[in-house]
Amino acid sequence: MRSLWATTSLALSCAVLSLAYPQPQLSYQDLQQQFPFTRFDRNTHYADSQADSSGEIGNYARFDGEQVLRVEVSSLEQLKLLEATVENHNLDLWSNLRIGSVDVRVPVSKREAFESETRSIPSVVMIPNLQDLIPTQAPATLLHSSQNDWNFTDNSFWYNYHDLATLNNFTESMVQQFPDLVKRVSIGHTYEGREVFGMSIHGYKPKDHRLNLADNAVEVDGDEELEEHDELARSWWFRLFDFSKRSIQKPSKPKKNPKAIVIHAGQHAREWIGPAVVTYIAKELILGYQHNKKITRLVDQFEFVIVPVLNADGYVFTWENNRMWRKNRQPTSVPFCPGTDTNRNWGYMWNTGGSSSNPCNEGYHGTEAFSAQESKMMSDFIHERKNVVAYIDFHAYSQLWMTPFGGDCDHVPKDDEDIMEGAMGAAKALHAVNGKKFVVGSICNVIYQASGGSIDWTYAEGKVKYSYGVELRDTGLHGFLLPESEILPSSEETLAGVMYLANFIRKREKQWGYMV
Repeated sequence: MRSLWATTSLALSCAVLSLAYPQPQLSYQDLQQQFPFTRFDRNTHYADSQADSSGEIGNYARFDGEQVLRVEVSSLEQLKLLEATVENHNLDLWSNLRIGSVDVRVPVSKREAFESETRSIPSVVMIPNLQDLIPTQAPATLLHSSQNDWNFTDNSFWYNYHDLATLNNFTESMVQQFPDLVKRVSIGHTYEGREVFGMSIHGYKPKDHRLNLADNAVEVDGDEELEEHDELARSWWFRLFDFSKRSIQKPSKPKKNPKAIVIHAGQHAREWIGPAVVTYIAKELILGYQHNKKITRLVDQFEFVIVPVLNADGYVFTWENNRMWRKNRQPTSVPFCPGTDTNRNWGYMWNTGGSSSNPCNEGYHGTEAFSAQESKMMSDFIHERKNVVAYIDFHAYSQLWMTPFGGDCDHVPKDDEDIMEGAMGAAKALHAVNGKKFVVGSICNVIYQASGGSIDWTYAEGKVKYSYGVELRDTGLHGFLLPESEILPSSEETLAGVMYLANFIRKREKQWGYMV
């Protein structure tokens, strides 16, 4: 009996000490040593690459003498004139049509006609020779000969842009290295047969959860009561040592049926900053879990579904053939004008303004709603899940945090107050990191009518209350060719905005019974 009591006392003492002095958790540096990151062989991973049998890639498109002009539109009449000119000459809009500044890429062969037809609208040259900013050799060619191994646990991975194979390797590696936290999520397949997939990130209950109560503790808001402690905290020896109920922080526990926050980038192929930013957000959520209190709380409460590249075919094309490619790669009725603008192809208010019926236009909306496989597969995914509460579609550029609607400018969402409050708070949190200002408002108010967009459908048809379209850096100095030196700061500030928004939703939507 005495031996049993001694053994029990020793066990209880160790348990108390483990609560008072929990074992240190692995640091980011420890994780870096533990989980090295090696990319897949892209020739094996993508047999349908544009590379030939020798590994060579076709000629990379050149843009000698092409200019990006900033047109200062001051009236609706001027806007209609610019819209007609862009449509007639199949010009490439770099920023959305609106009253204000509009950036347009003008080839040498069309510069005279453009200047003649828009002579009543002031303009300045933003980029005098586009080719100066574009590599002469396909970036994918350089990657084929590269022997670098990336490590996703430090920020060096975000010093560069990465091709689709490397981004997909990043996702697969996260799934393999953190199987309890990260699950692989398949969205569908593109016209060229590439799988579009991402990761689902949601908290889990560690095997040693009962002995590490303090490790997972998160701070609680001052105006809210503490929840009941778990069985361990209510045991007799806990009361014996007089642990005050209010001396223990509230533990974060994973939700069994969490609401989902869907995040993706890459609807428009040339907007490379988007996939870079969303992979950084994924990395921070994964490595921050059980290391960062705020991240732990959010990952326990929500399922984060992150898809780095939705338009996989188009993204590959920008690395192998044409840096300025925007659309997907589906054939159209015009053989030499492939591709649909997937963000003009969603099914709510499709083809009601701000898109084009011309297959050669960059804003071509397709033959019918959801004729593009990318928009169809993502809408199906959201519809089938039935648990999506927030959706963020990342684009570039212009530094905008936009809300519905873009197709119907006379319609205001019934949840507009909550949607706008979340967006304004996210933009404020983002601004606090590096001082970058993001304009907040509906698509119609911030830019101009643009029907067939993703966030209109997710809100109106997908029943996703918090639906946003975000245009990342910059405001036009580099446009789609944002320097790699801006990847990391853009990622850090965007993470702050997403974290704020998720926490805002968690606290605002109390009817779901979320822990706050």
